[in-house]
Amino acid sequence: MGINEDKKAIRKEIRQRINDLDREYCQNASKIICDRVIALPEYAKAETVFCFVGVDGEPDTRSIINDALLNGKRLCVPLCLDSTTMDAIEISGYDDLVPGYYGILEPKPGLKAVDPTEIDFAVIPCVTCDHKGNRLGHGRGYYDRYFERGEFEKCMICYEKLTIGVGEIPLDEHDKMVSRVVTDAE
Repeated sequence: MGINEDKKAIRKEIRQRINDLDREYCQNASKIICDRVIALPEYAKAETVFCFVGVDGEPDTRSIINDALLNGKRLCVPLCLDSTTMDAIEISGYDDLVPGYYGILEPKPGLKAVDPTEIDFAVIPCVTCDHKGNRLGHGRGYYDRYFERGEFEKCMICYEKLTIGVGEIPLDEHDKMVSRVVTDAE
């Protein structure tokens, strides 16, 4: 099998693990993960935060989003522009979000894009990851391409039950590592 087939097989395995997660675990794990992110010094000092809006199989990021808004941080969330490109769009609350690509809550039309060089801290999703920061996304490369546009602190979050062992994620030359991984077990 090639790298793409290996990645597809891992995504299939993780989708089964997601189906096996119970609601209580996801709620508790999401709270632990978000509390850990909010406690990070890099997050605390950040003025502009980029955070995805969690969907099924991903930690619920509402606590991070609420904290950023409550504490006057400039908050931006991803907006898929096409099948390969995304931007970070500034929002002032949940009223600025509507269902977009893949059913993910995204900023409604007309809101301002934030230049990647203005982002201080980003919360990054994954399908799975290892504890060294290797990431497997959904395979469209949105985040890998976005990382090339700016240097900022990155924190990848994942349920511990969805992580895999170091060396198990097949990597392409374009795959970017994330320096910090936060799960409910660390």
